[in-house]
Amino acid sequence: MDEQSRFRTALAALSACAENRDRKLKKEEVQEFFQDMDFDEEQYGLVYAYLASRRIQVEGVELPAVSPKEQPYTEEEKAFLEQYRKDMRLLRKQPEDLLASLAAGASDGDEQAKKLLTEHCMDRVLPMAEEYAHRGLLLPDLVQEGSLGLLIGVDTLGLKEEEQSWEAYLEHEIRRAIRTALDEQAGSDSTGEQITEKLNRLADSITELTEDMGRQITPEELSMYLDMPLEEIEGLLRVAGENIEMADEKQTDS
Repeated sequence: MDEQSRFRTALAALSACAENRDRKLKKEEVQEFFQDMDFDEEQYGLVYAYLASRRIQVEGVELPAVSPKEQPYTEEEKAFLEQYRKDMRLLRKQPEDLLASLAAGASDGDEQAKKLLTEHCMDRVLPMAEEYAHRGLLLPDLVQEGSLGLLIGVDTLGLKEEEQSWEAYLEHEIRRAIRTALDEQAGSDSTGEQITEKLNRLADSITELTEDMGRQITPEELSMYLDMPLEEIEGLLRVAGENIEMADEKQTDS
């Protein structure tokens, strides 16, 4: 494996590690992933900058803030923010000295305690959701996923580790819900990109073979040319739309 491949592998492993730790790492942990690469401070600075762009906090490193001017919210997001903040002001907040007992009640399955604790903590979702803005989902979707994470967290509070605080557990569940939604969206985008790439390749191949052979070509010929299963070729032809389907109809008449 060459040095560039090793770097990419280490960076991917580091990002995965950060995801499992609520996007928080120590400086020493980061450097441990690249200990065989003999990086200097400038090179580590590039790694820290990359992590910062992915909203991963590195303890002991001052990360650059993302400028709102560089990544502004859409008009839809701005309107949502304005209304959401108004709605949050209507929520019932609980006295701080009662929160521990509410969390204990929620852990024991007390539905009223769950309701009050959820309402009290709802305004914690937005700041966390904003940390993940501009990464594939609009802010309303991020807040929605985070709110679902909060509901799940409150409902499963009795499952938290004994040494873990209820606040840390709820934050973890909120972030996990948001990250899961982002990962699913990224997977969907990746699939769409792959299909688009195949369609472009299919269209280019049809043009090349038609010009070379002086006639419309068959799906079977495309399958052989692209080394792709006939079923996949036929599925792509259906997705591609009317133009390619019409060409297919012409060639079957010949």
